[in-house]
Amino acid sequence: MKIFVNSFYYPIYTLGPGVRIGLWLQGCSIKCKNCISRHTWYISPEYQMDTQILAEKINSIPCLKITISGGEPLDQAPSLIHLLKLIRKTKNDILLYTGYELEKYIQKHTSTWEELRYLVDVIIDGPFIWGQETEYVWKGSENQKMYILNPKLLPLYEEYKNKTKNKKLQIIEYRNNFLLVGIPYQKDYEKLVELTKLF
Repeated sequence: MKIFVNSFYYPIYTLGPGVRIGLWLQGCSIKCKNCISRHTWYISPEYQMDTQILAEKINSIPCLKITISGGEPLDQAPSLIHLLKLIRKTKNDILLYTGYELEKYIQKHTSTWEELRYLVDVIIDGPFIWGQETEYVWKGSENQKMYILNPKLLPLYEEYKNKTKNKKLQIIEYRNNFLLVGIPYQKDYEKLVELTKLF
């Protein structure tokens, strides 16, 4: 099975609690206003990858934590689920970001959810809404919610849920480009956009 991948990197420090693997999928049908990841919106054959090969790369990293973002991961739910099944035994903290509102998604995609709910540990949902600033480090706008599905991770994520932004972001060099990892204040968005134009 194939999956569209924008980037894959380890280690990341600013998108979930602890040191993690970061996986950004390619393609997004939601396209939120002033999205900081617009480069992940559009599908192209160059981003396509075999899920088995990607899983082998992820499983080879001695890290139990992974954050999956995008793009919009649930736009390619069958491929995502296949990948998650391949990595589940080696990862015990799988954090998934989605721009869909989880309750509405479950109503429309019940069978998909029945598989997905056992393959991820935490979901952060909701579209990025410009103008709804938030102080919390784990989300871009105040409307977004965190769902902790794995009871074993409740203490870790309850603490993380209350963590506020400290303006620390991670910049990594990836395929002759630079990636910004983390969620900035909306008020700093325009400054960051201008900064990216320098590279």
